[in-house]
Amino acid sequence: PHKTLFDYVDQYCFKTWAHRGHFVDVDDFLSALEFDDLQDAAENDTEAFLTLIELIYNFWQLSQNMFFNSEKRHRLQWCGNYYHLKKVMDDLLGEYNHKAYIGEESSCVLVIEDKAEVTSAAEIMPTSSLALDIIKYNHRTLKGNITLKKKILLELAAHLEPNRKQLHSINSNLEDDIFFMLNNLNIRHNNRSKKDKNYKEYVAKMRTDRLEKWYDELYQMILLAFLQLDNVARSESVKNLKGKIIEGQNSKKN
Repeated sequence: PHKTLFDYVDQYCFKTWAHRGHFVDVDDFLSALEFDDLQDAAENDTEAFLTLIELIYNFWQLSQNMFFNSEKRHRLQWCGNYYHLKKVMDDLLGEYNHKAYIGEESSCVLVIEDKAEVTSAAEIMPTSSLALDIIKYNHRTLKGNITLKKKILLELAAHLEPNRKQLHSINSNLEDDIFFMLNNLNIRHNNRSKKDKNYKEYVAKMRTDRLEKWYDELYQMILLAFLQLDNVARSESVKNLKGKIIEGQNSKKN
């Protein structure tokens, strides 16, 4: 029998969804989100529109995971619009320069701005949690949430720290700037309290929105650092390739 997307998620997926919180079923979840109002607002408000697609995309992914990993799938039959729905969502997100990011565990979909450096950095992270940190920082809901941004920067810095010497050899200015900012922008140390030995008057007087902008700059710099570190082995391989090509060309001349 045909089922709607929400019906299928409610019956087979919602109760085991890691991100359902304390909601008992889909109706309870949608009611708390004021889904009807969200639909109305999405017609004229970009943030509401992106939130709506993110919600539907999460349900679509849940059903996709269950449909292809459940013994119950043979009892169901999707209508032709099921796969067309994903294409429509991807196309609409593309018009707003956004994309759907699906983590390794495939249990949560985040709609993020389509930035190549963010996706590239996330792809080279050694753990899915670090990759998710990079994606989450770029999520629109973190705008203004300097506490969570600080937490993510600390986690990324902890992963970057063991590679600090190598980064210095690649790009000493970048390495110096990153760790100066980590130590002096109220991230690693309390730079805003006069009672703390790490107090910095300029930082203490800085407006929160200005501090957040510097956090965003630091985030971009850390992404660049990860990408440059990842490129070391690639550059060495290209160097060897160039040597072999030149060597072969010279041997022909001789």
